[in-house]
Amino acid sequence: MAYTETAVKRKEGPEVHTEQPKKSKIESRKEQKNTRLERKAHDRSFDMITEAKKVWEQLRRGDIKREEQKQLMEKMMSIIQGRVQDVIFKHDASRIIQTCLKKGNGEQRNQITEELKGKYETLAKSMYGKFIVLKALEYCHWQRDSILSEFRTHVRKMIRHKEASAVIEGFYAQFSTAAQRNELLAEFYGPEMTLFNHGGASKSLEALLETMPEKKEPVLKYMYDVLKGCLDKGTLVHSIVHKPLLQFLTLADAKSRDELMSLLRDNLQDMVHTREGARVAMLCLSYSTPKDKKTIIKAFKPFLSKIAQDEYGYLVLLRLVDVTDDTVLVSKAVVDELCKHAKELFADKFGRRFFLYILTGRNTRYLSSETVQQLIAGDEISTSKKDLKVKASELLNACSPSLIKMVKNDAAVLMREKLSSQVVQEIMLHAVGDKSEAIDAILELAGENIEKENHVMEHRFANRIIKAMVKADSSETENDKAVEPLEFAPKLLEVIRPNLTHFATNFGSFVVLALAEEPSTAKEVKNVLKKSKKDIKQAADDKNVGAEKLLALL
Repeated sequence: MAYTETAVKRKEGPEVHTEQPKKSKIESRKEQKNTRLERKAHDRSFDMITEAKKVWEQLRRGDIKREEQKQLMEKMMSIIQGRVQDVIFKHDASRIIQTCLKKGNGEQRNQITEELKGKYETLAKSMYGKFIVLKALEYCHWQRDSILSEFRTHVRKMIRHKEASAVIEGFYAQFSTAAQRNELLAEFYGPEMTLFNHGGASKSLEALLETMPEKKEPVLKYMYDVLKGCLDKGTLVHSIVHKPLLQFLTLADAKSRDELMSLLRDNLQDMVHTREGARVAMLCLSYSTPKDKKTIIKAFKPFLSKIAQDEYGYLVLLRLVDVTDDTVLVSKAVVDELCKHAKELFADKFGRRFFLYILTGRNTRYLSSETVQQLIAGDEISTSKKDLKVKASELLNACSPSLIKMVKNDAAVLMREKLSSQVVQEIMLHAVGDKSEAIDAILELAGENIEKENHVMEHRFANRIIKAMVKADSSETENDKAVEPLEFAPKLLEVIRPNLTHFATNFGSFVVLALAEEPSTAKEVKNVLKKSKKDIKQAADDKNVGAEKLLALL
C-alpha cells in the first residue's frame, strides 16, 4: 500500500514551493535589531545596563562641568552599585565601568574596585575586562598591592596570554613601584623565589642569588623554560620579558646562553625599544657568529629607520657596526637603506647619531660618556676578528660618497635645520672622497642675493657649518680639523667679496671673522674691511660681538 501511494505521489509531480517576497535591506536590518534586543532582554542585567548607558552617554563627554559630572556619577553609582561583577565582561558595560573609574571620586572608585576583588585575574584575560583592570591600576593606586596579590603565582601564564600580557606589561612598565616590579619579575625565577620575594622583602635577582648562591643553577633552568615559552607566544615586545632575558644572558654559561640566543636572533627587532631589550640585542650581536649577524641584519632590514630613531634602538645599530667584520654587507644592507630616509633621520635626535658615529666615532660631542663606556665594554666580549679602526675606516670609505651626494643635492634644506646641520658639518669635515660638488652647492647658496630670506651666511645654523669649513684646514683640534684639505676659505671669499662688509656688520660677522683669522684669506679680508672700518665700528657699538672682534683685528 505504501509503495502504491509513493508511486501516485511521483506521478503527481514535484511539490510546488511558493516564493516569499524578498525583504528590503531596511526591513532586514530592523528585523536583526529586534532579534538582538529580544536576545538581550533575556539577560537579567539588561534593564540596568540600558539605564546606565543613558547616563554614561552624558558622563563620558569632555565638555560637561564638574558639578554636572559629580551629579551624573552619583546617579551612575546608584544604578551599578552592588552589580558591578554582573556586567564587567560585557563590551558596552565594560566601557561604563572604565568611565566611572576615570570620572569618579576616591570613594566611588574604591566602591567599584572593592566589588571587583577576586575577579582581577579573570578580568585581565578578558578582551574587554582587561581595560577595566588597567583603569583600576591607573586611577586607584591604593589598590595596586591588592591587584598584585591576585596575580601572584599566575604571572608566568598571564604573560603568555594574548589579553592578560597587556595588563601585566602595563602594571610593570607604567604603574608599579620598584618592589612591585621585583615581585612581578620573581615569577620568572621559580616558585621558591616568588615566595621569598613576597611583600616588603622584594629583592632583585642579584640580591636573591647573593643570599642563596646554591639556587643559581635551578633558577637559571627555570628562567630558560619560562623565557622560551614567552618567545613561542610572541610576547617578546613586552619590557617585563626583557629584564629577565638580560639577567639570563649575563648569568648563564656559554652553552645555555647560545641556546637562548638562537631562538632570539630572528626577533631582536621586537625588543630594541627598551633599555634592557637593547642591551639584550647588543649582547646577541657581540656573541654571534658572522652567519648569525647576517640573519640579524636581514631581520632588521624592514625596520632599520624605526630602530635608528628609537631612544635605545640606535645603540643596537652602533653595536652592529662595531662587531660586523663584513663592512660591505653593513654598507649595502644597513647604511644604504638608512640613506633612503636621510632627511628624516638627519633631523631626528637619535636617528642622526648613526651617521655621526660613522663620521666621528665615539665622540662625546654627540654620545654621552655612559654610552661610550657601554660600547667600550662591549668590545671585550665581541667575537669580531677585524680591528675596530680598520672597520671604521672601511665603512667610512664605503659610505662617504652617498653622504657627500646628499649634501650636494639637499644642502639648502639640510644646512638650515638644527640637527641636520650638525650632520652636514661632520660630512664636510670627516667624510672622505671628492667633495667638490658639495662645496660648489654650498658656495652657490652663499652667493645668493643678500636680500634672500634666511641666507645661509646669516642663518644661525647654516653659518656655523660655513664657519667650521673656513677653519677646517688650520684647526688644531681633531674634532674640528678636516680629514682632507677643503681649501674652502679662498673660494668662499671670492664668492662673497662684493657683500663682505654687509656680512661683517650683520649676522654673518663670525664667518667673516673666521676668514680674517684664516691664514690663506686673512690679509685680503683685512684690506677689504679697512675701507669699511666705520661701519664695522657702528655694528660693534650695536653689540655685534663678531664685529667687535673684527674691529680688534683691523
